[in-house]
Amino acid sequence: MEAASDPHFAPDGSTIAYVRRTNDAETDQTQSSIWLVAPDGSQHQSLVEGDAITGSPRWSPDSRLLAYTRLTEDGVSLHVRDADGTDRHLTQLSGQPSGLAWSPDGRRLAWSIFRPSPGPVAAALPAAGPDAERAPVAEVENRLVFRLDGAGAIPPGTQLFYMIDVDSGTVTPLSEDSLGGSGDFVWSQDQDALIFSADRRPQMGELPPDSELHRLDIATGAIVQLTDRAGPDAAPRPSPDGNWIAYVGYDDHRMGYHNTELYILPAEGGEPRSLTAALDRSIGNPQWASDSSGLFVQFDDRGATRVGFVDLAGELRIVADGLIGATFGRPYAGGDYSVSANGDIVITTGSPQQPAELALVRADGTQSQLTNLNNDTLANVQLSAAEAISWASPADGREVHGWVLYPPGFDPTRSWPMILEIHGGPFTAYGPTFSAELQLMAAAGYVVLYTNPRGSTSYGYEFANLIHHAYPGDDYDDLMGAVDHMLGRGFIDENRLFVTGGSGGGLLAAWIIGNTDRFAAAASVKPVINWTSFVLYSDLPQFFYRYWFASAPWEDPDEYWRRSPLSLVGNVTTPTLMMVGGADLRTPRAETEQFYSALHLNGVPTRLVIIPESFHGISNSRPSRLLTKVAEILRWFDEHDPGPTETAPTP
Repeated sequence: MEAASDPHFAPDGSTIAYVRRTNDAETDQTQSSIWLVAPDGSQHQSLVEGDAITGSPRWSPDSRLLAYTRLTEDGVSLHVRDADGTDRHLTQLSGQPSGLAWSPDGRRLAWSIFRPSPGPVAAALPAAGPDAERAPVAEVENRLVFRLDGAGAIPPGTQLFYMIDVDSGTVTPLSEDSLGGSGDFVWSQDQDALIFSADRRPQMGELPPDSELHRLDIATGAIVQLTDRAGPDAAPRPSPDGNWIAYVGYDDHRMGYHNTELYILPAEGGEPRSLTAALDRSIGNPQWASDSSGLFVQFDDRGATRVGFVDLAGELRIVADGLIGATFGRPYAGGDYSVSANGDIVITTGSPQQPAELALVRADGTQSQLTNLNNDTLANVQLSAAEAISWASPADGREVHGWVLYPPGFDPTRSWPMILEIHGGPFTAYGPTFSAELQLMAAAGYVVLYTNPRGSTSYGYEFANLIHHAYPGDDYDDLMGAVDHMLGRGFIDENRLFVTGGSGGGLLAAWIIGNTDRFAAAASVKPVINWTSFVLYSDLPQFFYRYWFASAPWEDPDEYWRRSPLSLVGNVTTPTLMMVGGADLRTPRAETEQFYSALHLNGVPTRLVIIPESFHGISNSRPSRLLTKVAEILRWFDEHDPGPTETAPTP
């Protein structure tokens, strides 16, 4: 399977570069490579011949050159390709750059990259003989955040900026200070500086997130802070006319969820103002119109991802719908887009039956699909469409929203088993997008129900924060209301209900079976089981206890225990599969193993599945891990399926 991601329109609108993600059955890897396509869908070709892994396509302002990175045996190299296809190697990088940007005149490229620095060393030991054997030396650490899920151990160091002259190949370091930068940066319109977002507080790893915008002078290396408030500021974007700097951020009120707003700041200094304060949704990925009249932005609305245009007075109009992300796993909302100088937009779009493709949305609103990456793979495969549903929560009558996938050959006069699949986050959203995991469950003969209970994003600030300092809580009632809604439709067998979810969804699956025995079997994947151990052992301890609880674990242990699924394990009788990645640092495997041990000790049927070497995103990097995850869950449900009820329901 393949999916389109990270599209970049050449400014003149002539060509689109995008990254194609390909699941390769031979190597069991998801590979990435840059492809080019014309706005009419013609001239579709790979940027580099062969199996090269390429990424980070960035067009020069005059559309003449395309910069990109390439993975080689020697590491990561930086290249440019001109209009006639000539490829030029610029320099070898010391690692994968976090950001890459052209200067406005197209003569220079800047990038951000991590440079390690010495850290604490082990205590000195007596000298050993030349042939003596010694165990590995001790690992010594003094930082609060020293490992990160998806990366593993993080060496000490800083994020620094570099620049290369494209014609001469001369590389110049732009920053050397110990407070560092980030990959979130752009050139100023006057070409004298880089504008970047970073948290440059010396103790930033121990404090709440609070990045600010800064200006790095190219000539002197001097750094000046441009914003100053309690709350993160990110994604700086100078206007083409040089009058404004746009960025996104929010005032931090220590809530579980904040709406991210779009701000503009006078380039010469002054007070910022929000352009989207009236929009009760979080926005991201701002891109200026070529005439500086406003910005295009991306946001999620009731699980769907849209592109809007906001003018400088704050008026919003929708310009594109139906975006989806380049994922194969679960159906999270998302997607990418890019805008040309004439206002044409390229988006990644698809459906529950189609992974992400490229589509062109003209300035007049007409839309056409540019790619069909999976016509060979899916041409003869029957996939389920997603039916949108809504119901009133038993907790307070609020409307809750979700979707249903039906198995092949679905007949509403028959009785069917049903899987309730719960998203993680919890501050995120599912949508009507492609999900290989859920399609596989439907193909196995299950009705699959997936929902956005309270706490989900894309329904507004108030709905998301209904679980602030109360998670899990009434979201349980939202989910049970969804199950009862489906039972009321007459074709679901109430004795053949199953529940699963990952991360926050794994937590809720464990919470559900501690409160009810109505499910025939459960699968809790990479859950939080014990809030105290999670907060102190996850990779981001400085964040979770500050935003998801009113106090630290040692100050209110009863509250941490009350909200922990482990506190209810004595109630559980449901056969329960426990699954986690062996290298998970977000919800470490000790969370999963605690519940597994407790179930075992209490005589509840259980099984532990460890996905070797996998971080929190079990299915992100190796296609076989996605297959393993679904296969183990379906095997467990099949083993504990009581079979069809003799009396068929009335449809």
